[in-house]
Amino acid sequence: MISETVAERRAYLEDGLADLGCDRCGALVRVGKRSAQQTSVQWTVRAAGACAALAAAHAAGRPAALVPTCPDLRDSIDRAVRAGRLEVT
Repeated sequence: MISETVAERRAYLEDGLADLGCDRCGALVRVGKRSAQQTSVQWTVRAAGACAALAAAHAAGRPAALVPTCPDLRDSIDRAVRAGRLEVT
């Protein structure tokens, strides 16, 4: 039973996600597009450290968790969708 719960949690968190690098800083994140309006992004510590938008927020004393998004990453995701490198599932 526990293994099923772990498997379900893993599937919920990881299915439909793809690795994508930001075109500006190269931060590698996991991205999933469920619709044109909905995007899921999983950040690693390394990616967050490479992101200029998150670094600027940190330098200003704001926690990265309060930064709604990185505009450069959002643009990279949109380009990947248009180019067919990221599928909307």
